[in-house]
Amino acid sequence: MSRKKTKSPLMIQPVQAGFPSPAEHYIEKMLDLNEYLASHPEATYYVRVAGDSMIDAGIRPGDVLCVDRSLDFFDGAIVIASVDGEFTVKYLRKKGEQIYLQAANRKYKPIFFGAEQDVRCWGVVTGLVRKFNYSAKRQTIEQTASIPERPPVQPVAFRIGDGRRRQRYEQDLSGEGKGKA
Repeated sequence: MSRKKTKSPLMIQPVQAGFPSPAEHYIEKMLDLNEYLASHPEATYYVRVAGDSMIDAGIRPGDVLCVDRSLDFFDGAIVIASVDGEFTVKYLRKKGEQIYLQAANRKYKPIFFGAEQDVRCWGVVTGLVRKFNYSAKRQTIEQTASIPERPPVQPVAFRIGDGRRRQRYEQDLSGEGKGKA
């Protein structure tokens, strides 16, 4: 299978996930996602996630995982494994001499292996690609926002007299007369 190399711009200035910063218009380089994600392209493949067993590791249904078959397996690695022919993505764990698979979701129990089971690791997950799933029914802000009409807010003026008291002059703002000092 040949891969078409497509490069996209990677910005030098990181994007702020908190408060926005002024936009910078600098391009660091062109980004090839295969090059970025796959350290060993000849040993790399991609797989789409189904299910929620790794949700607490940030892996969601629909994500595409980058898997490297050339890397050594280690305790704590996220791996693609097959247990009796069924593929799964889980943490690879070792406790003493026992090796098992652990989900990143409390709803799922660890998968311990027996000698009679056919268990194979198919690679270490090195990254993921997530496409935001905007629904086809998306509406513009103008169509969905229902901002209630509010009367204009009138400012309240304060008069600081001799420093001992403040007096509000709401009547001055409404034109109904002057407040007394």
